[in-house]
Amino acid sequence: MTKVRPHIEVLKALDDCQVALAIIGDQRAFELLYKRWHPKLLRLALRMTQNKDDAQDVMQDAAITIAKNIGHLKDPSKFSAWAYTIVRRRAADHIARVVKAREIKVRAVQSEIIQKSNQADETLDMKQALERLSQADRILLTLFYVDGMSGKDMAAAMGIPLGTVKSRLFNARAKLHKAYTNPQKETYDE
Repeated sequence: MTKVRPHIEVLKALDDCQVALAIIGDQRAFELLYKRWHPKLLRLALRMTQNKDDAQDVMQDAAITIAKNIGHLKDPSKFSAWAYTIVRRRAADHIARVVKAREIKVRAVQSEIIQKSNQADETLDMKQALERLSQADRILLTLFYVDGMSGKDMAAAMGIPLGTVKSRLFNARAKLHKAYTNPQKETYDE
């Protein structure tokens, strides 16, 4: 049989006494018990979370659970195992929440990347469709959609009537639509 150091036996007896008193509702006994066990429990939380702030959060949750449920503890000698289990579970819950939050963030970033990629693909397709048009149609569409010129300004710049600008713009849009939706044909400059 191994020899147990006397001060450990005294602390164990003190724990058992304070736990028994805390179980029946003695607040002061609980405070003294928790004060002595807090550093040990905090070390476990810190080892599990690897972050001081997270460990403090875990300990707050664990302290509340321990305080609320100590009355349900049947055997005062099981306090340390019971308290460590609560801290371990709270730390595991905290880690799971952190992992889930990271996964959500990663999925959001991935979704954003995919969305931007799809938009880039659509833009690339639109560029390819524009390249299939005649130079005159590309210029007309660019002046109107990219540069934001009005029909009147385009007519003045090109030296043609507004009605002609409108009909050419209408036809250029139709050709662009065909080029965009029908990629088999090489050019749309007829």
